[in-house]
Amino acid sequence: MSIFWVIDTKVKVLPQSSLPQDGSTFYFGRSIVPDESRENAVARLTAALEEDFMLVEEVSRVATYDSQQWDTEADEDYETKESYEEAKQTGEIVFGCFASELSLED
Repeated sequence: MSIFWVIDTKVKVLPQSSLPQDGSTFYFGRSIVPDESRENAVARLTAALEEDFMLVEEVSRVATYDSQQWDTEADEDYETKESYEEAKQTGEIVFGCFASELSLED
């Protein structure tokens, strides 16, 4: 049985990415990754993001979903619960939402 990892990242989005862009240099995201180990989850997420032309600059937090050891005030913004439910159903990585650094300045 997989563990569901909540991984917060800071990424640089290349122009070829499917992610809508507003000219920000960096975007901050929260993804749910089902995997047996923390290391594998981070590696799989990094590879999946690179496939969509997003380069991980920093992994700011990794926690199990069950532990709730992350900024839960941002859960709604990052669609954490919805992403978890989708990952649980599909067994796949779910990116959730990305917020641009420009949107966070408002």
